[in-house]
Amino acid sequence: MIFGSSSHVSRSFGLLAGFAVVAAACGGGGSLVAESTEQADGACACDSFECTTEYIKWFNEVSITREDDLAGLNSADYDAYLANSLRAADCQDELR
Repeated sequence: MIFGSSSHVSRSFGLLAGFAVVAAACGGGGSLVAESTEQADGACACDSFECTTEYIKWFNEVSITREDDLAGLNSADYDAYLANSLRAADCQDELR
């Protein structure tokens, strides 16, 4: 999400990473949702763009390294995860 300079690029990255996940979602994932909530809360508490990068990096790493966890999320948990990802990106974009 930190790769682009617009919110559209940020959102597109997260959405593209998640489309395959949505199709395969079928399990639980409360801890991943809780982790994503913490990361989004952290990004939104920042008062500088630089502060947000580690939080956004977490979402990027999850998309790459925890694909199985994402694929195991049920629809509601995936939607919550995605909402947290987009919220974090929006908070980062506000500080550009």
